[in-house]
Amino acid sequence: MPAVFFALLFLAFGFCVGSSDVAADSMTDGLVNGNADLIAAQSAVAGFQRNPDQLHLLRLINVTMAHQQSANVVLKDLQTQQTQLQLDLSRLDQGQIDESPPYSILLFDRLTDSITRNEVKRESLEESLLSARGAVERASGDVADRQRSINQISESDSALFANLIRTAESELRLAQETLILRRQELATRQTEYSINRLESRFLKGKRDLISPSVVFNKETIDAKTKQLDSRETEIRQKADSIQSDIQTAERLWMDARQKLGTTASPTAELVAEVDALKTALETLRIAGGVNHQRIVRLPIMRQYWLRRYHLVTGQSTRPDRQAWLVETNEQIEQFDRERRSRELALRETTSALASATTQTQEQDLQSEEIHQWLTRMTDSLSQQSDLHNRAIIGIDSGRRALTRLQFELEGGPSRSLQEWAADGWAAIRRCWNYELTRIEDTSLTVGRVLSSLLFIIFGYFAAGLISGLIARRLPKLGVNPAAAHAIESLSFYALVIAFGMTSLRYANVPLTVFTFLGGAVAIGVGFGSQNILNNFISGLILLVERPIKVGDLILIDDTHGTVTQIGARSTQVRTGDNLDIIVPNSKFLENNVVNLTRLDDRLRTSIKIQVAYGSSLDHVMSLLKQAAIGTPGVHSEPEPFVWFNEFGEESLEFEVNFWLSVRSVTQRRDCETLVRLSIDRIFREHGVSIELPRPDMQLSSSTPIELHMVAAAEDAPNTIPLTQVRDRARSRREVQGGKTKPRAAG
Repeated sequence: MPAVFFALLFLAFGFCVGSSDVAADSMTDGLVNGNADLIAAQSAVAGFQRNPDQLHLLRLINVTMAHQQSANVVLKDLQTQQTQLQLDLSRLDQGQIDESPPYSILLFDRLTDSITRNEVKRESLEESLLSARGAVERASGDVADRQRSINQISESDSALFANLIRTAESELRLAQETLILRRQELATRQTEYSINRLESRFLKGKRDLISPSVVFNKETIDAKTKQLDSRETEIRQKADSIQSDIQTAERLWMDARQKLGTTASPTAELVAEVDALKTALETLRIAGGVNHQRIVRLPIMRQYWLRRYHLVTGQSTRPDRQAWLVETNEQIEQFDRERRSRELALRETTSALASATTQTQEQDLQSEEIHQWLTRMTDSLSQQSDLHNRAIIGIDSGRRALTRLQFELEGGPSRSLQEWAADGWAAIRRCWNYELTRIEDTSLTVGRVLSSLLFIIFGYFAAGLISGLIARRLPKLGVNPAAAHAIESLSFYALVIAFGMTSLRYANVPLTVFTFLGGAVAIGVGFGSQNILNNFISGLILLVERPIKVGDLILIDDTHGTVTQIGARSTQVRTGDNLDIIVPNSKFLENNVVNLTRLDDRLRTSIKIQVAYGSSLDHVMSLLKQAAIGTPGVHSEPEPFVWFNEFGEESLEFEVNFWLSVRSVTQRRDCETLVRLSIDRIFREHGVSIELPRPDMQLSSSTPIELHMVAAAEDAPNTIPLTQVRDRARSRREVQGGKTKPRAAG
C-alpha cells in the first residue's frame, strides 16, 4: 500500500510540472522495481520542493536502473551460454560430439575459420575488459567524492543547506546506481571473455578430435564444383543486368549533361540532377567491377578445391606442389593489392558521402527538387560504400582460402633425400638468377656478379703465374734478369686489367657505369689518394725507364743496398746485413739516388792506409799496387793505381784504387777485405810498418805531475824499453786561461 501511495503521488507531481510522459515512465519503473517505495518517496519529496535539479537526478536514476535490468538479462543469458559451453567441453573430453564420423573437410574448414575469428575477437574483448575495469574505478571514485560532499554539508546546522543535502543525496544515489551498472558491465565483459576462451578450447578440441577422421572424397569436390558452377551462372546473369542498367544510366546522364550544356543559365536543380545521375552511373559501374572480380575469382576457387583434393589424396608430386605454392603466393599478393585498392576507394566514397550528407542537411528546403536529387546522390554513395565493403569481404574470404592452401602446401608430406637435394638446387638456381638491377636494359643477376668476382680472382692468380713463367723464360733467351723482372711486372698489371675488363664484359656491365665513379675517384685522388697514385705512377716509370732495376747496387740515404723487388707502390732494398728496406717509389724520382751498377757491375773502390815516416814512398806505392793486382776479384784492366794523398801529422797517407765486379755490398766488402789482408802480408814481408793512430791524452792537474823512470824487469816480457818510450813520447803543454795543462801522448 505505501508503494502505491508514493507512486500515485509521484504521478500527480509529474502532471503538475508538465512532464506527464516522464512521470508515467518513472511510475512504471517504480512498480517494476523491488525498491519502488523508496524511489517514489524521493520523487514525491522532490516534487513538493519543486527543485528542477533533483527532478533531473531522479530521471537519471530511473534510466540507470532500467539499464541495470537490461544488463542483468544479458548477463544471465551469457552465464547460461557459459554453462552450456562447459557441458559441451565435458562431453568433448569424453569424445562425444554431435557429428558422426567420417567428417567432411568442410566441417574442418568451418572449425578452422571459427578459431581464427575467435582469436581476432579475443583481442577486442581484452580491450573492452580493460575499459570496463577503468569505468568501475572511476565510478567508485565518484561515489567516494559524493559521500565526502554530503559529510561536509552535514557538518553545518543551518537550515539553508537542507536543499543542498537533498541534492547531494540524490547525486550519491545516482553515483551508487552507476557503480552498480559499471560492475554489471564488467561482469558481462568478464563473462564474454570467459566464453571466448571456452569457445576456443571447444573449437580446437573438436578440430583435433575430428582431424584423424576427416575425408575429402570425390562427392565433396563434385558438390563444390556444382556449387561454383551455379554461382557462376548467377553472377553472369547479374552482370548482364548490371550492363543493361549501366547503358540506361549512361543515356539518362548524357541527356541531362547535354541539356546542361545547351542551357545558357543552368539552374541549381539541373546541376544537382546531373551530379546525381553521374553518381548513380558510377555506382552501377562499381557494381559491375565488383561482379567482374567475383567472376575472375571463380576459376581460382575451382583450382583451389582441386589442388586441395589432389594434395589430400596424395595425387600431387613434389614439383607440382612447388609450382602450386609459387602460384598461390602470387595470388595472395594479388588479393592484397586488390584489398588495398578497395580500401582507398572506400575511403574516398566515405568522404564524398559525408560531404553529400552535410550538403543535404544544409540545403534550403524551399527547393524540393534539389533536395530530392541530393537525397538520390546520397543513396548512391551509400550503395557504393556497401559495394566496396562487400568486395572487401569477398577478397578476405578468398584470401583465407588461399592461405589455407598455402599452409597445406608448405606443410606437405615429408620429403626424401632426393627431394631435399632437388629443392636445394632449385633454391640455389633461384638465388643465382635473382635480378639485382638492370643497366641499360641489361639484367645484372647474382650469378653474373659472383661469376665475375670468381673470374677476377682466377685472373689475378693466372696473371701471376703467366707473368712469372715469362720472367723465367726470358733470361734463357738472353734477356737481362732486371729487364725480365720489369717485363714480369708490366705483364702482370696488363693481364689483371684484361681479366677485369673481361669479367665486366661477361657481367654485361658497360663502362659508362664508371663515368660517375671515375669522377669521384679523380676527386678522391686529388685529395686523399694523391700519395698512393704518385707512388704507383712512379713505379710504372721505374719499370719503363729503368733508372734502377732489380739487382742494382744503390746508395740511398747513406745506405748501401741491392734492389730485390720493384712493386706497384714501393721498392724493396736489401742491405749487407740482410735487412729489407721498403722505399716508396716516388723517392727514387724525387731524391738523389746513387746507382753503383747501373750500366754494368764494375765498381771502382779504394782503401786508405797510413805508413810511418821514414818509409820509401816509391817502394810503398809499388807494394800497394802489387798487393791489389795479386788479389782475386780485382780487375787487371783498368789496372790498380796508387795515390799519395798527403804528409799527415803523424804518418804518410796513401790510397790504393782498384776495380771490382760486384752485385752486392757483401761482395764488395769481401774483396776489400782480401786487398787489406794482401797489403798487410806484403808490408810484413818487406818491413814496412803501418802507422797506428796516436791518440792524445789530456791531463788536468793543479800540481806538477811527477814522472819516474823504472827499468824493465826481466820477467816482464810486455814492458816497453825505456829508449822506445823516450823516442815515442812527445810532451806538449797548452796554456788555457792562465793554467798549464800537460798533455802526454803514448
